[in-house]
Amino acid sequence: PLNMLQWSLATGRPVAALFLVCLLPAVASAQDDRLRIPTIAASAAAAADWASTYHALKYYKVREANPILRPLDGSPLSLITVGGLMDVGAFSVWNVTVGRKNERVAAAGLWAMTAFRAFLVIHNIRNERRSERR
Repeated sequence: PLNMLQWSLATGRPVAALFLVCLLPAVASAQDDRLRIPTIAASAAAAADWASTYHALKYYKVREANPILRPLDGSPLSLITVGGLMDVGAFSVWNVTVGRKNERVAAAGLWAMTAFRAFLVIHNIRNERRSERR
């Protein structure tokens, strides 16, 4: 029971905070209702990806594959914070630039981002199963 409490305090708060930060693009940049649902889906998929990445880096001997974020491997919380902020910027810029010109293309791109992030969550889970525990 104590280990579960420690896990929930150690990972629950950062994951919840990251989830909220990842949902900010849905509120901030999806001006049109046509982009709101795809932006929320992409944001939620990104949050799930970062949560699974955090868990894999913290509890298993795995490495981050993104060369921009790899230097932060030693600090999983810093890595997901920087990565989450990058996602907030990317989703916001996508909605403002592409979304204003062509909402259908922007929505399709957001759904593609959602599918890719769902793939990454599955990839992270498979990597955990193949690697040693810390």
